[in-house]
Amino acid sequence: MSSLSLVDGSILDVDGTVLWSGLPAQIGCEPGAPEGALFLTAQAEASSSRLLFGFGSCPKLAQFSACHRYEAYWMRPAAGERLRDVPAETQSLLVRLADQRWLLLVPLVDTLFRFSLRGNKKEDALTLVAETGDAYSPGLGGLAVYVAVGADPFELARTGAVQVNQRLGAGKLRRAKPVPKFADDFGWCTWDAFYQEVSEAKVRDGLERFRAGGVTPRFLILDDGWQSVARRATGEMRLTSFAANEKFPTGLMPLVKAAKADFGVRTFLVWHAVVGYWGGVDEHALPGYGVVDQTRQHCEGVLSHEPNCNQDWWGNVLGLVPADHIARFYDDYHRSLRAQGVDGVKVDSQAVLEAVSMRQGGRIALTRAYRSGLEASVARHFDGNLINCMSNAQETWYFSPASTLLRTSIDFFPTRPELHGAHLYANAQVGLWFGEFMQPDWDMFQSGHAWGAYHAAARALSGGPVYASDKPGVHDFELLKKLVCADGSVLRCESPGLPTLDVLCRDPTREDVLMKIWNRNGVAGFVGAFNARVASSEAAGPLLSGTLGPLDVPALEGQRFACYFQQSGELLEAAREQRFAVSLGERGFELCSIVPIERGFAAVGLADKFNSRGAVIRSHWVNDATHEIELRDGGVFLAFAERAPHGIEADGREVPFEYEPARKCLRATLDVGARRILRVRW
Repeated sequence: MSSLSLVDGSILDVDGTVLWSGLPAQIGCEPGAPEGALFLTAQAEASSSRLLFGFGSCPKLAQFSACHRYEAYWMRPAAGERLRDVPAETQSLLVRLADQRWLLLVPLVDTLFRFSLRGNKKEDALTLVAETGDAYSPGLGGLAVYVAVGADPFELARTGAVQVNQRLGAGKLRRAKPVPKFADDFGWCTWDAFYQEVSEAKVRDGLERFRAGGVTPRFLILDDGWQSVARRATGEMRLTSFAANEKFPTGLMPLVKAAKADFGVRTFLVWHAVVGYWGGVDEHALPGYGVVDQTRQHCEGVLSHEPNCNQDWWGNVLGLVPADHIARFYDDYHRSLRAQGVDGVKVDSQAVLEAVSMRQGGRIALTRAYRSGLEASVARHFDGNLINCMSNAQETWYFSPASTLLRTSIDFFPTRPELHGAHLYANAQVGLWFGEFMQPDWDMFQSGHAWGAYHAAARALSGGPVYASDKPGVHDFELLKKLVCADGSVLRCESPGLPTLDVLCRDPTREDVLMKIWNRNGVAGFVGAFNARVASSEAAGPLLSGTLGPLDVPALEGQRFACYFQQSGELLEAAREQRFAVSLGERGFELCSIVPIERGFAAVGLADKFNSRGAVIRSHWVNDATHEIELRDGGVFLAFAERAPHGIEADGREVPFEYEPARKCLRATLDVGARRILRVRW
């Protein structure tokens, strides 16, 4: 572990070498810093609700990756080689140093201020920005930035998150929070299927079409369009009732009951905005919650990216339930939904809170009150079934001790091909730091879309929930069956999908490099390669080439591996250092399951699933001549075997198998429909 220290008040020194220089006197260091890391403070001389601090420069910078908000609600990454190019609203910054070490800088939150980073365009340096979001809540500063240096960026993120979480004392790490059970099921969201024109009849029709195709959603999200709302004279739409609108003439209960009884839905979620609806709550229709009119006033950094953010989309005025009443509002709302049979909520537009915190004690206080009220109500009424959405202001990540599912990128947009590769890039990069606090949700996709397989492959890697937004009758059921088991469950990886080391500081949407993402299934690795470039209207997209191999998965144990390539169908043996060439055209992808070979054998899993090894519940040697594998479902079982077995049993019965000596490839086709226990005998 490197020794990091603040020297002479202006230099960050690591093992006697200048790592960072030019820090002003206002930047200090908390005592008792963790080994290899520092907590920096920022203190101004005069009180204000917005403070700027110079933050110096990095003489050893080689490349950086900055996860920043490019509008109020979402983040995306930016890669570069000069600090001046770090975007405004950067909420985590990873730097590759010239000596191949890595530096992590994370702006933090204090009791009053929220900090962010941005490049100084006049100098090759950074500026630290502190904001309360409320002119009536000024201050001098506080806990500002976490800094750590080390050889492994993934370990920096893991250990750094532990240290930051302990210091902030406001939330919990992802690993300490249960993921809602519905995340292990395949789902359907009504948004891209119907948008705000959703109705009871349309949802029933959609479920019927899924059933006819043999893939049944086990959770359903009834998205925007079901609520009772009205337009105000100031232009915004506000919530007028907890009951559903006229498109659900007898309420939500008949649809919920039918979805569960007739179509096999286990979890029924509904959408609502964090403030009730996009324009908040109508104080006349829903009296008693102290609703006040607030104008949206997003911070300067957001407005530098999206100048019309205060007015566009939903109007400038919002009916806000103040902090003192929000817990009761959520409790009443969710009790009403629960009485209709609803099992959980997707809560949208969460980052709007920072923009309506004037005279509310500031963005930190308002967000903490809303998070506390929301999570308590969801725990009470819905057993924790919550998807957080449009919540990429860092307060949400740090102030969520109970919930964990959180959307990490802007929506899947069916009609914007330039965003498909960017969608994967954003989700994977954001997951590196913030995925330590929340479970990234990579959003819905459409199976029948031209990019459907591309997105489906990414969802198999994501580690998050898998749900479609198919329009009724527009499906690719064979594609969905690569994700979904017969019981309606999906094969989730154990962690958030992250960029491989060689693309951490690259932009695969602009550079001629493959987007590569890694994950784990127990002892096995899982790597995906994607062409994230999009063609112009005049020409086809570029053919991109790269390599992948076992070393793409950090800390993967073993010296020999079976590598199964999903698209090509190849099963190859690899040494630890070995690399395989991959070339992909537009919309191209390849998935590789990487399984350690033990005693000449490796159970790859189900070859007809994108996440083949994710179908393996356990795999172990019973004795020197028998290997037992428990599978999540039937299908095409695939294994690497140095020699042919004498036989294979499935649930105690002999099954036929194929063995190809040249490829050392063992296959057996098993009945689909339930878990299977195999015994391979030599």
